[in-house]
Amino acid sequence: MKKSFMFIVLSVFLVLAVTSVSAEEDDYQKGLRYYQRHQYKASIKHLKAYTEKIPDPRAYYLIAYASYKLKDYAAAKNFFSDVYLIDPAFKASSIDVPY
Repeated sequence: MKKSFMFIVLSVFLVLAVTSVSAEEDDYQKGLRYYQRHQYKASIKHLKAYTEKIPDPRAYYLIAYASYKLKDYAAAKNFFSDVYLIDPAFKASSIDVPY
């Protein structure tokens, strides 16, 4: 009985953990798709949701570039700075997105 209960608790925990990671990745993927379609406002929305959970320099770079495309140069500058604070060795070529 005790083993069955532990198995159920661990199973529920595993499902919740996988669902959470999936939702985070979903925000990144949605942001990337919107970016590729030149829908920069929607891209920024999803990428910001993603970066609230995971400080991913790729996402910050895409937010910066999308902000630049929207002529929000101050935001672009701030997000570009954030990219290199998170990862000083970051290279834009690490993102497979046509500019």
